[in-house]
Amino acid sequence: MTTATKKAPPLTKAVQTAGRRVMVGPNHYVNLTSQFQPKTKLGNLALQLDQQSSAALLSISAISGYVYALTQAAAPSITFTDTPPGFPSSLTALQSAYDTFLTQFALFQGQASGWINTQQGSSTASIFSQLVSVPSTLNSLNSTVSANFTLLNALTPGSPPYQSTLSQQETLIGAEAPAITGLITSMQSLGTSLETAATSLVNSTQSNQILGQLLAAYAADIAALNADITNAQSQISSDNSKIIGLGFGAAAAVAVGLVGLANFWNPVGWIMMAGGAIGAYYAITEIESLKAQIASLKAQISADTNWVQQDTLAAQMVSAFCTQLQGFSALNAAAQQELTTLENLYSTIATDITTALSDLTAGDLAAAQAEWNTILGAGQTLQNLTAYIWPSPVMLSHPSSFAAISNNIFSIALSGELFYYSGAGNSWTDMNVKALSVAGQGTTLVAIDGSPIDGTVVSPTPTSSTYFVKSYNMTSQSWTTISTFPAAGIAVGGSTVYAISQIATDRQVYQYNGTGTSWTALAQLPGPDAAIQIAVAGGVLFALANNSMFVYQYNATSNTWTQVGTSTCCLIEANGNDLAIIDTQNNVYLYNTTTGGAPNQMGSPMIQVAQLTNGNQYCITNTQSLSLIEPTIPPTVVGSIASTAVAVIASDTDNVYYADGSGNLYSLSSTNVATLLPAMPC
Repeated sequence: MTTATKKAPPLTKAVQTAGRRVMVGPNHYVNLTSQFQPKTKLGNLALQLDQQSSAALLSISAISGYVYALTQAAAPSITFTDTPPGFPSSLTALQSAYDTFLTQFALFQGQASGWINTQQGSSTASIFSQLVSVPSTLNSLNSTVSANFTLLNALTPGSPPYQSTLSQQETLIGAEAPAITGLITSMQSLGTSLETAATSLVNSTQSNQILGQLLAAYAADIAALNADITNAQSQISSDNSKIIGLGFGAAAAVAVGLVGLANFWNPVGWIMMAGGAIGAYYAITEIESLKAQIASLKAQISADTNWVQQDTLAAQMVSAFCTQLQGFSALNAAAQQELTTLENLYSTIATDITTALSDLTAGDLAAAQAEWNTILGAGQTLQNLTAYIWPSPVMLSHPSSFAAISNNIFSIALSGELFYYSGAGNSWTDMNVKALSVAGQGTTLVAIDGSPIDGTVVSPTPTSSTYFVKSYNMTSQSWTTISTFPAAGIAVGGSTVYAISQIATDRQVYQYNGTGTSWTALAQLPGPDAAIQIAVAGGVLFALANNSMFVYQYNATSNTWTQVGTSTCCLIEANGNDLAIIDTQNNVYLYNTTTGGAPNQMGSPMIQVAQLTNGNQYCITNTQSLSLIEPTIPPTVVGSIASTAVAVIASDTDNVYYADGSGNLYSLSSTNVATLLPAMPC
């Protein structure tokens, strides 16, 4: 028995885990850190549990998003008409090898879907649907230990009742481990099957195979493609705070994991390399801050432009897919290792807790209990976590989580549920619809129907996503489906609605005719190209093209598109007669539809912009600082209105709102005074 003044020394193991790295993409990591420095053994155990549970959760989330993106990949069917220079095999053999590759890839995708599937009736629960077991076991363990603390505080340390309570606690804690063990078993089984299928695909591209000969014929193009993709991924991963923010403090929140990059279009079809977003809790605002950055980095992929030769396209597509397939093995191994470490921790945690308590007096026990509760309480975000996988950029080319009309702001929660907040009220109202993107102006509000895949809900009838456009009647407060084609993007100008078709063989911009489900297809973009974003300024439709990354202006009279400026761009936002443009170098421009001419450069480096009708622009810099730029000569910059902004939006009446990295939303007054809005339901 110790004296009342003795304190248990901290465990060195916890110190070693602070700042540890977690793999969230092939060769890409984020750091887990903690602001706590526990003074007791029990506090150190709590920190270990929090950090290892978080590491396992993030790791499984990352590979789940990676697998999901691979299941959504669309490889084009190509008919070869000639053989590459120096190609030793016949045209027939090349076509057969390519067709076999597509068949094998389809089989891989079929197997991979079992990783994500959340429907009941399958023989084994999917990995993604078991994800909830990680935070739930931590929550159960915390509840068990906290309840026993109450009993232990009332008992004499070392007495038979005291020892009996500790023994019961060990039994109860031990009962939590099977859930983690079961998840490891599932990952080992399915992971092995997928690795076998992936290996078969990769082997078909080796030098002694026909597809290997195809890759060799275009070695320089492929090397450039892979170098650009790696460079772009590395730049995104280098800023951990923008990819995953994880801490154990009052504002603790798992932000967002982006586990890959490269979404590119070509005249033959859509191709998606792994890049699914994993959201957790308040993550939706972080997605906004990444959009412009991703688009900017995407411009580095030189192979993204001018893919006009089908054999070159096929070679680069095969290489890109195989690069992603090879990344699966590393992610799978890392996720299993994180789970195994957590399993080992659970196997000894009951004994470790008993040991940590054995040399404490009643007074020390109360202090240790307080530290335990503080650390586990700060990790509540993890315990309450709901994880989702959002549709890939192949489906939604540039979704918007926010829309603002007058003094109302509309926001899509992480679950996909759409809410609105009115300046006249003090709470959010559920609009009773699931949406993946929202846009509005005046009395017109539209949304793309659908919801992310929810890994915590196993349902016989999961929510399906049609991706059809829905229109909201503000008088009757009801929704009506107005399209029969799936939309990849939407925009509103006055009362006119525009949408980008999601169909791979179409991808054109359509204008709604105002009644029923009737739409008119507008002219094909030059190139041919496809729109990844559309916006309306001064009654004029603008489109950002996916291949060239140029901005085009639509002429309704001649049904033609005209290029605006000469820069490659990554973002457009409209309001009134003005169009805000951010180029791929993160310069922001102002283009006035009334005066025309060349866009005027306003400031740099910017990743987000909200355009006002008077020409003013609220911009977020690459350091997440919110600034105001006024269109004087030269432009006047009012800096650092907010220091942690991740999204900003302006209404058609110039009401400005922004979100910070902790999921808080604010409204700005005309003098840039921020007012915190009520927390939006998750």
